[in-house]
Amino acid sequence: MIGFAESFLTWLVSTILPTFAGLSAITWASKKVPLRYIVAFAFGILFWFFVDTISGSAVLDVNSGFGGGLAQVGVVLLFVIGVVSFFWVDRKRDILSPQSAVGKYGLTIPLLVAIALGIHGLGEGAAFGATAYSTSSTSLLNAFGGLTAGVAYILHKVLEPMMIGACYSVYTKPEGGTVGSWLRSVFLMSIVFVIPSLLGAATGYLLAYDATYFFALGTGAAIYVVFRLAGPLFVLAKPRRAESRSKWRYLGSSESWRSTPQPSFTPEHDQIKI
Repeated sequence: MIGFAESFLTWLVSTILPTFAGLSAITWASKKVPLRYIVAFAFGILFWFFVDTISGSAVLDVNSGFGGGLAQVGVVLLFVIGVVSFFWVDRKRDILSPQSAVGKYGLTIPLLVAIALGIHGLGEGAAFGATAYSTSSTSLLNAFGGLTAGVAYILHKVLEPMMIGACYSVYTKPEGGTVGSWLRSVFLMSIVFVIPSLLGAATGYLLAYDATYFFALGTGAAIYVVFRLAGPLFVLAKPRRAESRSKWRYLGSSESWRSTPQPSFTPEHDQIKI
């Protein structure tokens, strides 16, 4: 067994620092790179995240057919709750009209995305806490598979919050545009995302329970993030097409004007007959 303080502090540092780094990187990049590319990158991460999370929920026990009993009912019910709850909470914020939500709701949408993505951290934290409590190893790193496993965890905690950062870049207008306000927003989103992982680590160390249910809830919540990222992915591509159509209309009208015979003016037209 590894002590609670040692394991919890290690989990805190290895989670909050990569999260802050990932959020800072993606929001900074959004100032240099067209937003549609930022959103497309985040949407790719979301595919990986969804597969990872639904695997943690034992694929919602679909392999059991209808014979999974109450455990299967609980997993599926939590998945449905994860889907419905976030859509209900966000129902008045133009979830199906993302272009209408841009710059309108402050940090609300990115924070909801942070909560939705952070829920799966309850399951991750619980698994971490249970392992730290039950291991016979004196090294926390060895208890979780060595250096490779540790690096893999840090990298995946860099990638996950980039989905939050993409939503922040699309839906939020920076107040004042100062570095200080940007860092405060990044820090707040990082804390909101990390809190479920810390709660999971603490409770998983002290109590024994099945973390599958938290992964099921997180998988359902991820459906909300799909809508928040998919909308801007298509909306942000429209202005370029519209601009292209306008350009061709202008060129077409110019060519039509040039091809239309124009009246010629000669000195005879200017003569005044008396």
